[in-house]
Amino acid sequence: MKRDHRGKVWGLAALLLAACQGSGAVARLPDAPSAEIPIKRVVLYQNGVGYFERQGSIDGDVLSLQIRPSQINDLLKSLTVIDTGNGRAVSISLPLEKSGDRVLSEIPEQVRNARGLLEVLSVFRGARVEVEGRYGSATGRVVGVENLESKKGEEVVSEWRVTLRTDDGELQVFPIADLRSVVILDRTLAVGLDESLDVSLNEGDWKPITLSIRLAGDSSHELRASYIVEMPRWKPAYRIVLDEKSPLLQGWAVVDNVSGEHWRDVKLSLVAGAPLSFIYDLHSSQYTERVDMSPRGRQVAAAPPVEQGGTLEMVEEAAMEAPGDDAAEDEDYDEAEAEKGYPGKRAKKSMSVGSGAGRAAMRSMAPPAPKPAPMSEALELQAAPQVEVQQMGSLFRYDIADPVTVPDRSSTLVAIVNQRVKAQEVAFFRPEEPGDPLGEHPYSAIKFTNDTPLTLEKGPVTLYSKGTFVGEGFLDRVEPGATHFVSYAIDGKVSLDSDYATKEEGGKLLRISDGLIVSEVLRIEITTFELKNLHDEPITAFVKVERRSDWDLRNKPAGTVETPTALLLPVEVPKRGKAKLPVEWARSTTRNVGIDTSLGLTVLKVYLEGGKVPPEAAQTLKQVLELQSKLQDVRTESARLERLRNDLGRDQDRVRANLNTLRKTTGNQALQAQLAKKLALQEEELGKLSGKLVQLSEQQAELQAQMKALIKTVSLTGQP
Repeated sequence: MKRDHRGKVWGLAALLLAACQGSGAVARLPDAPSAEIPIKRVVLYQNGVGYFERQGSIDGDVLSLQIRPSQINDLLKSLTVIDTGNGRAVSISLPLEKSGDRVLSEIPEQVRNARGLLEVLSVFRGARVEVEGRYGSATGRVVGVENLESKKGEEVVSEWRVTLRTDDGELQVFPIADLRSVVILDRTLAVGLDESLDVSLNEGDWKPITLSIRLAGDSSHELRASYIVEMPRWKPAYRIVLDEKSPLLQGWAVVDNVSGEHWRDVKLSLVAGAPLSFIYDLHSSQYTERVDMSPRGRQVAAAPPVEQGGTLEMVEEAAMEAPGDDAAEDEDYDEAEAEKGYPGKRAKKSMSVGSGAGRAAMRSMAPPAPKPAPMSEALELQAAPQVEVQQMGSLFRYDIADPVTVPDRSSTLVAIVNQRVKAQEVAFFRPEEPGDPLGEHPYSAIKFTNDTPLTLEKGPVTLYSKGTFVGEGFLDRVEPGATHFVSYAIDGKVSLDSDYATKEEGGKLLRISDGLIVSEVLRIEITTFELKNLHDEPITAFVKVERRSDWDLRNKPAGTVETPTALLLPVEVPKRGKAKLPVEWARSTTRNVGIDTSLGLTVLKVYLEGGKVPPEAAQTLKQVLELQSKLQDVRTESARLERLRNDLGRDQDRVRANLNTLRKTTGNQALQAQLAKKLALQEEELGKLSGKLVQLSEQQAELQAQMKALIKTVSLTGQP
């Protein structure tokens, strides 16, 4: 036989398909107890429950179901039984559940404490028993157990004996070591001992419970029963195969059967999504603690009252109608609709995914060509699933078309997806993720768009490219039409660096009130990412940035992928080249500044130049600006004169110091006279400067007062 790569792939896929579809040749199932009506339908959810439908006919008035104790509470709250003939379900019975503590509390103490034959005989003093041993047999009541110790040399030997009082009053002694059997004839003690042993064994955790449904009507019943019980959730797994054509997406569901019963040719459905469900104990008896009102101390019984004789008036009772039959069958029940719908009548959106074309193509396939076909084509032909999709509100259901057989305590694979999808190999940076491995390098990833009609539950993804394994990733829950990134490797030939900066931009004046200008300012934070590509071909990269509350992203790139918590920004990087991606976040802030400050004057000038100031306010604002300009001139002149006075004062101090030095020596009168004259002139100049500064100070105070009065009159709302 000629073998090639294509044949090997088909052989593996054919084996996998047989296991997935659950049809064709099926492995022989081991013998297991069969129910009166078999399981026909199983629906598995992601919230830990499974929905089961049974259907069949029985003769008789009792339907029995074998269930595990762990399933009983879910079954009691969800069981529905429908007789499609002329009968009906009347009642459901099952063994009463009691806690081990309560069962033990109801057992006599001597029974609870019995351990082994010696202890049983010791604590059952007074009980009727039948014993048989090497020295005969007898029936009577246990008088007691005693140990007759004897010495053999230095060793003390114990010899336990039981004494019985027989029915004829005789006391008989039997060595316990010689007894072959002991039968407890007191039924209460025997039953109590069994219950004590049951609690010790904790048999309720594994022993099946028989649930009996009593039926009325004809002796033959066509029944449909449905219920939910705890089940493992189904687990999806995916494969993406990349080649020259559009990528191939394949998916399987791993289904576990731990129901305690084989599923033979059942209709299997898998639900994406998790409806609410919970555990509620309906099986265990619930007791309410009551107040003990028993009398305390000595009590005297009261004598019954003595009534006088009289005549009896006959009261006619009103006749009452018998109530109608509440268990009558619903006449509006539509069996055909019940067959189609689950879990009740509802509008459904149905679509067919896959067909038998793949298998038909296999059967009619010619011998393989010398050149192997791409891996994705072989897999696509072999794994075409037969699935119908049902939309049920927020839930999504896969209905497997072919019957599925799953032995108890085993798992199976069911194919659910086999479709070409939109996908692209990209570099995926996550610079804001803490602890990201090789933070400056991106992940090799698949940008995957779910253009199937299916909701894909989260699960592992195996990736193949050019006929070989390239990595593994994880797929989050993806709705139809959504885009997801599947990271599967680290790309060491691409790197990322970043630079951070901030700035502010003028916004708009909001209002002027009480001498304050309230304006809006934009705060800009810029992160510039620089990407470097060492590959010999260009790449598409995506950089993940977290969404920021109350911030707006400016100049968002085309092709950005948005998630509820992040933005994935695209950038094209040339081969062996670099590219920059600026990310600008802007947020407006409110700022209060005084009109008489330099920043306030700047804002006012910009506002007036905009030409949007109301005429009645424009004149006042102009006067404010004029006064502020004059005030600024006065302040500038005052500062200049103050500097001159300070310089003159320092020069005067120097002349005075020189003059004092000359006065200590003789023969310098002319120089002393010259310095004294200069000092007098400086003093005169200082006086003039001080006078001018006083005038400027008075002028400044007057301008400030005028400006303050004007500012109080300004009150307006700015225009955008």
